[in-house]
Amino acid sequence: MMNTSHNFRFIERDYWYHKTLCNTDHLLPGQIDAMLDEAHTHYADYTFKFYDDGSVTIIDNDTNNRIKPRELTGAVYDFYIRKRIYLIKTNLMEKQLQYA
Repeated sequence: MMNTSHNFRFIERDYWYHKTLCNTDHLLPGQIDAMLDEAHTHYADYTFKFYDDGSVTIIDNDTNNRIKPRELTGAVYDFYIRKRIYLIKTNLMEKQLQYA
């Protein structure tokens, strides 16, 4: 049986932009961009490849290095956990329908 994968890209700056945009009525998009630029922080840009067998490959798109799940923090870790839970639930529902 083939071990298929589900690929997701996480760009941390986009995450913070959309989170701020959705949670405020007082900041304009340009103001949010300026605020994020002024932070002078490194924003993660990772590609996640989740496999049906439960394994995951995480690539830092800036360096092409592999990242271990235990190295993740903050918004990237939150993204990883939420996607992992979503895929586990989806897999369980598919199996329930298959064997019902």
